[in-house]
Amino acid sequence: MTSAHRWTTAGEEFVRLLTTEYDNDGALHWPTVIAATACLCGETALMAHESRVPEFGSVESTKVADFMHNGEATNRTILGYCAAIAKEAFNVEVEHLPPYRDVVQSLGLQLLPGSFPALSVAAHVMPHETPMNAGPRLRKTVYEIASREGLGMNDASFALATAAMKMIGTAQDLGVRDLTILVQQCCVAGSRFAPTLALVANPAFRRNESQPTQAITAPVLKTVEEAPRIPAAAAVAAVLSSGDGAGLGKRR
Repeated sequence: MTSAHRWTTAGEEFVRLLTTEYDNDGALHWPTVIAATACLCGETALMAHESRVPEFGSVESTKVADFMHNGEATNRTILGYCAAIAKEAFNVEVEHLPPYRDVVQSLGLQLLPGSFPALSVAAHVMPHETPMNAGPRLRKTVYEIASREGLGMNDASFALATAAMKMIGTAQDLGVRDLTILVQQCCVAGSRFAPTLALVANPAFRRNESQPTQAITAPVLKTVEEAPRIPAAAAVAAVLSSGDGAGLGKRR
């Protein structure tokens, strides 16, 4: 099975998972759910490459940075993959996206009050809830889906990136470039900050039920992972360009 097919198949499951979790009486605030998906992508990448992380603060890891952006083949990294989809599906040039180094610098070394990353995004795509909450809400289910689909942690990260870019296709009237920048920053935030153990309360966001705290333990997913390839981004972009998977929910 090709990378594109595996990431798209699991990505569709992740879209359903995230949109259901963040549904608010039949409406979705797309920037919030897209940011959450991207943050889970970054967190999964972090746990794939670092078995020990601090309880709080930032995580400096060459292995994670290489996987996210700094690898020798940029198009085999998470941000390179997202940028390739943005270009091929939505005609967003990579030159119009912030460089990785700028994203890292803008995020800084610690989260803001309320565990919000220091996002530098347009006001209309600012999440209503910290995307760091996606971990305690859904990481266990993400691992279960990845295991069921036969995905290792690296592939699970790419499947979550696929899900985020599919959501952009649905919410593109908010501005594909602005949403892609949001995805970039939240992917990096998830990969650079210690995973959140417990939900951070947001009085503006109503939840139907509380979620218990989940321990941060990366599962052992025994599968041989293919090296990411740019044709995978092209294949996913082709699906998005065709409009397949649109109409996932209502914006508010």
